[in-house]
Amino acid sequence: MIKAVVFDNFGVLTTDTWRAFVDSLPEGIDIGKARELNRAYDAGTISHKDFLDGVKEVTGRQPQEVESLLQSDIAKNLPLLKYIGELKQRGLKIGLLSNIATNWIRDSFLTPAEQKLFDEMILSYEVGMTKPDPRMFQLACKRLGVDASEAVLVDDISPYCDAARHTGMQAITYEDFKQAKQALEALLSE
Repeated sequence: MIKAVVFDNFGVLTTDTWRAFVDSLPEGIDIGKARELNRAYDAGTISHKDFLDGVKEVTGRQPQEVESLLQSDIAKNLPLLKYIGELKQRGLKIGLLSNIATNWIRDSFLTPAEQKLFDEMILSYEVGMTKPDPRMFQLACKRLGVDASEAVLVDDISPYCDAARHTGMQAITYEDFKQAKQALEALLSE
């Protein structure tokens, strides 16, 4: 029986500006190295300056260009936030699990009322690791007070969903709100 639902932030609760940046890179750029830099930054193991300098070295993009892209308008997934409120009213525990290098989610993105929808927020920079590290999913379950078999991850990145499944959680690869809601309701009705 599912007792907790853990949501990703970028690409699920929001648009994913980093993914848009990576998708805009021309052929021949070492995308893997750019992703490694992003993971290190999200885990808090490199500084903002080192991240921007590293991205410039790998991609040739100027720090101001990268900064501008990453600060561009990020849209909230309002239908999903409303649905999360409904899930919480139904007695489910709700978590947020995000690879992020700052406290932006709390400081700028979610309103205080929206933050109250989440019983736990696990942000990678606070815990020193990033998805797909299995410890991230284990920590989410521990903080929510549920066994992995009682939790489901909703994330737009398939390898992160696979990693969650390896820890015993169920997972839904987010494509859009309608698809994710339908898949989650199917799991909840089992």
